[in-house]
Amino acid sequence: KDPKSTMDKLLNLNSKRQRDRKWEDLDPDCLANVFVKVGIESLLLFVPFVCKSWYRASQNPVCWERLVFPDSEEEATDDPWSLDDNVANLPWTYANRIEGQSFDYFVRRFAREFQIDWSRFSIPSFIKMVINRSGGNAKFLKIPGICSHYVNAIEKILEHISKNCKGFVGLHVAYATIGTSEASAIVKFVPNLKYMCFRKSCLEKNDLVMLLKECRELVLLDVRECEGFDERDEEILKLASHISKFRCKGSKTHVLRDDDLAVEDLEIIEIDE
Repeated sequence: KDPKSTMDKLLNLNSKRQRDRKWEDLDPDCLANVFVKVGIESLLLFVPFVCKSWYRASQNPVCWERLVFPDSEEEATDDPWSLDDNVANLPWTYANRIEGQSFDYFVRRFAREFQIDWSRFSIPSFIKMVINRSGGNAKFLKIPGICSHYVNAIEKILEHISKNCKGFVGLHVAYATIGTSEASAIVKFVPNLKYMCFRKSCLEKNDLVMLLKECRELVLLDVRECEGFDERDEEILKLASHISKFRCKGSKTHVLRDDDLAVEDLEIIEIDE
């Protein structure tokens, strides 16, 4: 037989097979690696309902290792852990670049899609449900700062993580209020964190000192542009000297303005579990 003719037939057959291939026929592990990139919104609201093979692939724990919840509209960020423009090798998701909906819109849409009475919707319970999807494999969690305004929300979430996700290493809560209760919860439940970001948050010096003294495995701590401590504070800089990527530029003690609300005027949002 003519070798060239045989080769042409094989190439044509292979081309036909390539054209006939369908997404649902892709190897489940390959599908899961694709779904890693799509983000929480798509994994909860869209991907599982395309077909049975996509549903099964979306249950792969690898899809739920990096849980990046959408930001509130005023908290838009390019990458939840980036300290510079070179983010190609950082060990976290790019999903929040793709999905730009606000956190409030996202949770309300989820409640509507699954017919959950909004008056009974609990933010901590919702986040814990997503954490459970990881099957104990969640490693990174990014939640919007508004979560810190719900009573004990961060403490409840971290306690759940400590019980179910032994390999958890990264927490990102920007534009938040990180008080003594939140800092104590971090020390109590996830003291072995390696990556932590509270950028543009309210974080008092005493609470930051507690974190620096107790979380000794940190390799990245981003507390830039925070209020509550001075970026030049010698005690803080000394305690953070072992952290290879410590960023506190722009942080300052509280600057009171005439239009600031008095502490007693601040309202804490309470939620039902």
